[in-house]
Amino acid sequence: MSYGILSFGGYVPTLRINRQAIAQAIAWAVPAAKGLAKGERAFANWDEDSLTLAVEAARDCLQGFPREVAQLQLASTTLPFADRSNSGVVADALRLPATVTTEDLSGSRRAGTSALLRLGVAPTGPATLLLAADCRETRPGSPQEMLYGHAAAALLFGEGEPIATVQGAASVHEDLVDQYRSADADYDYAMEERWIREEGYNKIIPRAVRAAALSAGIELAEVHRFIIPATATVAKGLAKLLGVNEDRLVDPLAGQVGDCGAAHPLLMLSFALETAVPGETLLVVGFGQGADALVIKTTPKLAALQGSRGPARYLAQKRVIDNYTMFLSLRDRLQIDFGMRSERDNRTSQSAFYRRRQDITAMMGGRCSACNTLQYPRSQICVKCAAMDAQVPESLAELIGRVKSYTEDWLAYTPLPPYIYGNVEYADGANCMLEFTDFAPGGVQVGSEVRMVFRIKDFDNRRQFRRYFWKPAPLLA
Repeated sequence: MSYGILSFGGYVPTLRINRQAIAQAIAWAVPAAKGLAKGERAFANWDEDSLTLAVEAARDCLQGFPREVAQLQLASTTLPFADRSNSGVVADALRLPATVTTEDLSGSRRAGTSALLRLGVAPTGPATLLLAADCRETRPGSPQEMLYGHAAAALLFGEGEPIATVQGAASVHEDLVDQYRSADADYDYAMEERWIREEGYNKIIPRAVRAAALSAGIELAEVHRFIIPATATVAKGLAKLLGVNEDRLVDPLAGQVGDCGAAHPLLMLSFALETAVPGETLLVVGFGQGADALVIKTTPKLAALQGSRGPARYLAQKRVIDNYTMFLSLRDRLQIDFGMRSERDNRTSQSAFYRRRQDITAMMGGRCSACNTLQYPRSQICVKCAAMDAQVPESLAELIGRVKSYTEDWLAYTPLPPYIYGNVEYADGANCMLEFTDFAPGGVQVGSEVRMVFRIKDFDNRRQFRRYFWKPAPLLA
């Protein structure tokens, strides 16, 4: 038994926007954008945010592990609530124990790697789930609109048989403002690219990297893979400065996902762990008003988890769109007039929500201890055998359902028409009428198998509150 990384996970939203579509739409105003119009970028659906992204990455990471997590840490620069425990919402969705310690980490794109550093250098500690997720918005026509992406990653730390251990780490603080976003702003403000590269990346990161290698007692030539969350040009320049071969640089996923902010170093690490072999040494870098660097070494236990988790499956399952207006609308950068049907007051009764919070956030149903019938929501009387007070709590969130009936409604309001809803049935009797997500028109069929995903149910724009619930989505390929 030793302490280290026990599991990893990642999540990339299904939706992608072709960068060529962006360039063509804004060419009249920003002709230079065509220089960035390569590949795709991932972006969150209207019902996704940094919390829902984090939940999916955590579920990917926790496959096969008991959810006896003592600590949950959520790193993000785009947390939806300024005064509510964001990590607490995630903990409830994951059905973690009520004794779990939750912590929101923000304020820097290094929030994820700084937390990783603190956990990694500890010789021991309680089981900790580290999540990093970002869903940064971009000004239409800006370089960030081309370069950014949305994603999340997860690492499980604890005692056991680690798949990887942190061998050494170092951190350098320098308040070099390469970009920033004030508390009341929607978009990041970035400085001049060359200055950031010369004064930031090229001067700060090498100091942290060399200090981490010294801490681990290795030479940089012994590192098999360098995880540097930067453009290919910047990463290659750093490789040259560090005296290492470019072929050791991990794919930054720029052409498939984009820069995912605080989540990006951990996403790249999860991506690398999917193909790493035992005994490999990886060096992870975080950058933003300084730099973090960690030396991580894999163990033979890694092979048992490969192929069942990580971002590769989500990278493969995508829905590419070429409609720039749709992209802007889904990210609420363009307010389409959907007519009177979209006008409704979505006030949440907080007292009712609190009483049924497990049913809603954890999709907790009940299984009858007398006849084994599963139902949702729980009730005092079994729907099949009428046994009283016989239901044992059981979540439907991890179950595979089957579409029993459905409707594609092009008249009802939804930010991404059509509004798809229907009846989903589960083994042992449960049936639920639910709103579907991530299906293209014509993608749902009677008999289709679906998985459940944690998503935004709706927004209360008058009171600035958002509600979450579970929705059926396509199975992973």
